[in-house]
Amino acid sequence: MRIAFHGKGGAGKTTTTAGFVEYAAKLYPFVLAVDADLNSHLKDSLGFVGDRVELAKSFDEIMSYLRGARVDIGDRPMIATIPPSMKSRFVRPTADDALVRNYSLISGNVGLLTVGGYERNDVSSTCFHEKLKSLMAVFHHMLDDDSHIVVVDTIAGTDNISTSLSFAFDLNVFVVEPTAKSIQVYRDYAELVPQYADRLFVIGNKVADERDVEFIKERVPAECFLGAIPLSSSLKRFEQGDSEGIAKFRSEQAAVFSKISEVLRGKKRDWTQYLSLLRQTYKWDCDRWYSGFYKSDLAEGIDDGFSYEAAAGLKNETAAAGMGV
Repeated sequence: MRIAFHGKGGAGKTTTTAGFVEYAAKLYPFVLAVDADLNSHLKDSLGFVGDRVELAKSFDEIMSYLRGARVDIGDRPMIATIPPSMKSRFVRPTADDALVRNYSLISGNVGLLTVGGYERNDVSSTCFHEKLKSLMAVFHHMLDDDSHIVVVDTIAGTDNISTSLSFAFDLNVFVVEPTAKSIQVYRDYAELVPQYADRLFVIGNKVADERDVEFIKERVPAECFLGAIPLSSSLKRFEQGDSEGIAKFRSEQAAVFSKISEVLRGKKRDWTQYLSLLRQTYKWDCDRWYSGFYKSDLAEGIDDGFSYEAAAGLKNETAAAGMGV
């Protein structure tokens, strides 16, 4: 299952994501965390050490790996939204998956994938959607079920709506401060994608008192509000160097995380709908730009017999050959 944390910049999205990753690590054999924010701070929030392998810098390599032995597209290029074939390689969010091993930092039973942020040569030439292409392809080739968990720290604001990540998550949790501007991010998102209303939830953060809680509850649907995390002196103490402060702060988050986990367990992905949305998006991408750019009908001959349910029963035949990491 896949859960994404959203929110306005400064609302505490990354800190909350890290807390939930640590909470989930006590419940699942393995947690795959993903830093998909252009300001990449999830590694530091989790206390991981080591050099990250950024997905954004490895698009060609990742697409070559995911291509596997598919023959339906011949030697045509693969773009991020291409639906898989029964001969594709797939990703499973487990510690022994080849792609996870090669692109993650792993500590204990948590793996961290990082998209990567802007660099100097991106100035005036690159939008963050280009950075997200590798992650889109990974998610659309991922075979996960309710025994797995993937936790994503997304880009601030509503930018995910403009990519195929808009339908990639089973649960979208908006971290909001008790302010109108912070809550507006959730409201804008909900207005733009009403078809995903059953996936959108809200938690309060930096909540000082019951008045703050009521401020949030008055502005979001009652069934979407999952609780609040207090404005914590423990977190401040931790950031001032008190190593014990983080443990107390995590205990303050626990009740909300328990509710999030309960809601997530109640979700069941509709793989048929997921594939239908992916095929629509791919055709739209090809018609709009990619087929013209490559001077080839990229949508022609795609494996119509593919289904995620059937693919889930296949063995992922290939290890890390050719990934070069």
